[in-house]
This record gives sequence, structure tokens and C-alpha cells, in this order.
Amino acid sequence: MISNNILSFAKSVICEVVEPGCIGVDATVGNGYDTVFLSEMAGSEGRVFGFDVQEQAVKQTEERLNEECLPQNWTIFHSGHENMLELIPAEFHGLVNVVMFNLGFLPGSDKTVITKSETTLAAIKASLEILAKGGMLCIAIYAGHPGGDEEDLAVREYCTGLDYHAYRVIQSEMVNKPGYPIRILFVTKL
Repeated sequence: MISNNILSFAKSVICEVVEPGCIGVDATVGNGYDTVFLSEMAGSEGRVFGFDVQEQAVKQTEERLNEECLPQNWTIFHSGHENMLELIPAEFHGLVNVVMFNLGFLPGSDKTVITKSETTLAAIKASLEILAKGGMLCIAIYAGHPGGDEEDLAVREYCTGLDYHAYRVIQSEMVNKPGYPIRILFVTKL
């Protein structure tokens, strides 16, 4: 059942735009689960790029990808997601099928290292540039930490302001979660 877990729901929506041979980006690799998902979906003909500022996250993700015996279709950058336009080779610009973001902090790590509005907005703008027509951004927003409300508001305001004739933005959220709701924005490029 997908309705009991918002990330499972997000992946079911993403399955509409990913298939073997696709190109995916995990803008915040964290523990590597979304990167593994994208690598499995892309298969040996596809490509996956991942970003994280924390060395621990990069190492965990690379270990998880190697343990899963997935195709070597991935490249993980120890860098902020705001650098994706420079780090993803130009040959893939305009061809990316999906970019996934999980905003907040890495579970089980230093909770003072968080995603921030300035770099996240730069990464979203870069994502829209590299996205293929029909491609999708999936932005999961966890606002229950210092700075999280500001980032949540900035991301939603930016996405709300996107040209309706160029993008469609759908918001979904788990409204009865204690504390802060978990929001997901799906941005599709027309």
C-alpha cells in the first residue's frame, strides 16, 4: 500500500518517467536508497548522478550501490547539489528524466548539517535546465529542524511561481504526521 509511506508514493509517481536507459539525479544522496532506486530503474543503459556535501553520505551510498550489485551506471559527487550544472557532463543536459531531492538532514548524522534555501534553490534552477521535456523533479521537504521552515517556504514559493505553460507543479503532503507534515512537490517540465 503506497498511502502509508510518502516516499513510496513519490517513487510510484516517479515510475511514470523512469525506465531502462533513463538518466536520473539524486540531488541529496543521504543513505543512498533513492540512488539505488534510480540505478535499478535506469539499468545498464542508463546513468545516475548523485550529490552530497557529507563524506559519510557519499561513502554509505557508494557502499550500498556496490553491495546491491547494480550496474556501474552511477557517479557520486562529494559536492553540493547546487553544482550539478557544472559537474554533470553537458552531453546529459536536457536529457535528465528525474531529479530527486530529500531536504533536511541526513538521518543518524550531525543534525546541524542541513540543506539550505540558497543552495537548494540554485539546485532546483539547475535541475530545470538539465531536465528533459516530460521529466520530473521530486522534492521531499522535511521542515522539522532549525532552518527547515525557511527552506520549505522558499522552495514552495519558487515552484508556485514557475510558468504554468512550461511546468506543472503538484503538491502532496502527509498532513496528520505529528510535528511537521512531510511535503512532496512534483514538478513536470512540459
